[in-house]
Amino acid sequence: MCVSSDYFQYDDLLKPEEQAIRLKYWEKAEFPFHAIPKLAELGISGGTIKGYGCPGLSITGSAIATAEVARVDASCSTFILVHSSLAMLTIALCGSEAQKQKYLPSLAQLKTIACWALTEPDYGSDASALKTIATKVEGGWILEGQKRWIGNSTFADLLVIFARNTSTNQINGYIVKKDAPGLTVTKIENKIGLRIVQNGDIVMKKVFVPDEDRIEGVNSFQDTNKVLAVSRVMVAWQPIGISMGIYDMCHRYLKERKQFGAPLAAFQINQQKLVQMLSNVQAMILVGWRLCKLYES
Repeated sequence: MCVSSDYFQYDDLLKPEEQAIRLKYWEKAEFPFHAIPKLAELGISGGTIKGYGCPGLSITGSAIATAEVARVDASCSTFILVHSSLAMLTIALCGSEAQKQKYLPSLAQLKTIACWALTEPDYGSDASALKTIATKVEGGWILEGQKRWIGNSTFADLLVIFARNTSTNQINGYIVKKDAPGLTVTKIENKIGLRIVQNGDIVMKKVFVPDEDRIEGVNSFQDTNKVLAVSRVMVAWQPIGISMGIYDMCHRYLKERKQFGAPLAAFQINQQKLVQMLSNVQAMILVGWRLCKLYES
């Protein structure tokens, strides 16, 4: 299945644009911004969201798309996942109709980029323990606090921020613009993994958010869980795609490298290793497929 499978026929788009440059950008820990238009051509930004220029894929279709991008580069799949299955999905599931109309079309075309800021220096996905606070003022809200390890944050146009409402003590969601006064984003340096992903530290000092950018459907920890549930399915498919890519590279190398007048793929000991790898990848795909079906049910 993985020798020739290309569920969305991405190879022609991904490999010439991303595969050839991924090592260069991995070494430099920089993001290949010029590849964003090609990623937009894939038509997967927005994932399962219906309407507003989004593809409206099934959870299975979106998961396989995530795997196919990870098959070429794990960092690029993380970029899409954060933008699409976290930030955009929060607006789609919890935002007002006006917010959906205003933000989703350009996000779907990757003309604007979003990040999703839940994690803090002392807390990860435990949204119930957030220290970032939001205080109601005339015409909007004042945000104070810090976020850490936020992917896409150094260049995002929109930041979906979660903070504790000082009046209700519940978790609320907010859309913050990149040029908001009091907002500072600093790149986290010297990472080992996913080096192309631009993770950042976010500091908010009296950042004002107008009422129209309060995400009205986020009123508790349970509301963030609705989004996290989808993103975790997508994350499960990332290592599946990475494993597919590793198999592709090994298979290609064994066909190209020759010893004793024959390609290495001609020797049974190497064929056995390829078959074992392929069987493991296929098993992972079936587990991922089952996960999608359980989510859909």
